[in-house]
Amino acid sequence: MARRGYGGELAKIFAGLLLLVLTVIGLAYGSLLRQMDQAAEDYNRGDVEGALKRYESIEQRLRSWGAIRLIPAGDRRNLILNEAQLLYAEGRYDDALDRAERENEISGATTDGRFILLRGEITFRKAVKNYRESAKKDPRLLDEALRSAEDNFRDSLRLIPNNWDAKFDFEYINYLRSLMNQSGEGQMKILMENVRVKQLPPKTLTPEQQM
Repeated sequence: MARRGYGGELAKIFAGLLLLVLTVIGLAYGSLLRQMDQAAEDYNRGDVEGALKRYESIEQRLRSWGAIRLIPAGDRRNLILNEAQLLYAEGRYDDALDRAERENEISGATTDGRFILLRGEITFRKAVKNYRESAKKDPRLLDEALRSAEDNFRDSLRLIPNNWDAKFDFEYINYLRSLMNQSGEGQMKILMENVRVKQLPPKTLTPEQQM
């Protein structure tokens, strides 16, 4: 009887410790989610840099805890995507692409169409920027980059067919490429005009909720 009672006490102690650990984890994770909401508020106030720093701090904390692969996939994707989108908004295209690739490093190959859409946006922006800044305008290199962006937009549409941005971008780049093929003059006109600057606010919904 004494041994059975002792075992019961140990079980209660273990259960209590487990509950305490789960409570601490829950509180810490809840705090991170609130910080993500605060980062979105920073962005809405026009503080892009502040929002980016807050997101990066959250990711750094998760990685220091070894928890970046353990949190819900939807929250992780939103976190990484938001960082990449804010880097894109700042014109840091290579950094934005590298940040987005972190999701592939974790999941293997993301099936979230928002990442593929962003990749297409970055590819397009870099193509226009490189062409404008190049001393020797090479239409073949430009067309190759635009075709790559077009492929990304097409792939994103397969995953998020109801996403308005994906539809617009796919149709827009088709329009650009058709004009480019008409004449050299049309090509120069397209690339010298102010193309659309896309605003990409931080997301708080999961990909399933956005469809």
